Amino acid sequence: MKLVLLKNNLKSGLDTAGRAIGSNLNLPVLGSVLIRAEGSQIQVSATNLELAIVKNVFGKVIEGGAAVVPFNTISNIVNNIASERIHLEKTKQGNLELKTDNYTATIQGIDEKEFPIIPKIEKKSGEVQVGTQVFKDSLARVVIAGEVTDLRPEISGVLFKGEASSLRLAATDSFRLAEAKILGNQVKMKDRKPFEVTVPIKTSEELVRVIDDEETVSFYIENNQILFETESTALISRLVEGSFPDYDPIVPKEIDTKISIKKEELINALKLASSFASKSNDVRVKTNDKKVIEIYSSDNAVGENRYLIPAKIDGPAVESIFNWKYLLDGVRATVGKEIMLGLNGSDKPALIKDPGDDSYFYILMPIKPS
Repeated sequence: MKLVLLKNNLKSGLDTAGRAIGSNLNLPVLGSVLIRAEGSQIQVSATNLELAIVKNVFGKVIEGGAAVVPFNTISNIVNNIASERIHLEKTKQGNLELKTDNYTATIQGIDEKEFPIIPKIEKKSGEVQVGTQVFKDSLARVVIAGEVTDLRPEISGVLFKGEASSLRLAATDSFRLAEAKILGNQVKMKDRKPFEVTVPIKTSEELVRVIDDEETVSFYIENNQILFETESTALISRLVEGSFPDYDPIVPKEIDTKISIKKEELINALKLASSFASKSNDVRVKTNDKKVIEIYSSDNAVGENRYLIPAKIDGPAVESIFNWKYLLDGVRATVGKEIMLGLNGSDKPALIKDPGDDSYFYILMPIKPS
């Protein structure tokens, strides 16, 4: 194998594929990357056996072939060399020689046969195509509510529910839940029947990070695996076993007290409250009258604070206690300048949404008073 690449292109491939690198003392090869050149295509791949990422990079292929080398070693070299042009060549001994105008390194290679086989998914039918930006934005707003848990593995992921002309994404950690819908011409389902699968939290987080800002992302489901693909990046992951719980019954159908409030003011209030929140991270949200809400927190060892925010309030007076971090996540996930906070007493789920955006909502359970 003989290649010539620009530093930034190789760095991009390593940075992207490296997101799948895992630490496994029993299988050190999982800390390596596979660089493969076939025809005019150069690919950088890595896997942790549950997730695999393949990144196509631009470069000149003088001679095809493949090399497996430790990720940390080659990544550190590429990040620190000054030259823009890099030559890679696999030696007869199976090592990888890296050269620039004033630098040479020989990296101990690993037998390609030891590198795990990255699963292949037939892309004959069942393609789902989504606008990349709306997909990344929706997924980022949902994944914040998820959590990896051994107690309930079926919720350790993001629900992908596809119907005729919509894609619903949802995640929960049992204390909160977020849902985003992608509708209309932003979703195209080609020869794909309605489906419902759960994509692991780790995969979902990496998707947001590694998918390039290209026009569309396509995904395919086969058996217990899913493939996400753009022109330059492919990500393959196992799916979470078990059915994602039916959460529709907990979505508030009616709201007792509707609070319209400026998003940035509420964010500032929650940040200030965090300095005085107790170990349980609790803050009290209280409506004093029809025009003001109070954000209050206290800690015996620190003190207390009270922040009054102008608001439009429709409904009876209410006081609820929330985890300020979870509440802040939900507020930040909205896109408008104003949010609607719907409260149903001190023991029922609260609803957070943008009054002008029906494609997203965030539900948060209150903390029971001690």
